[in-house]
Amino acid sequence: MLTTIVHSPIAHGALTGLIGAAAADVHAFRTWQTWHDAATYKWSTALFRWAQGAVLGALAAAGMGGLGA
Repeated sequence: MLTTIVHSPIAHGALTGLIGAAAADVHAFRTWQTWHDAATYKWSTALFRWAQGAVLGALAAAGMGGLGA
């Protein structure tokens, strides 16, 4: 079952979207100097952005799959 999920274009699209959205936060992570910076980071916004990336990536992959690509 895990193999089926991993090789699914929709799962691949979701993972790609998640990674792409998370990459937007890498710059912010690199500027942190203390643990306080991590504590005051707007994690709810970041998690929402990551979820959006995963959903949009999955939808894009599903659409591409429907086109026969």
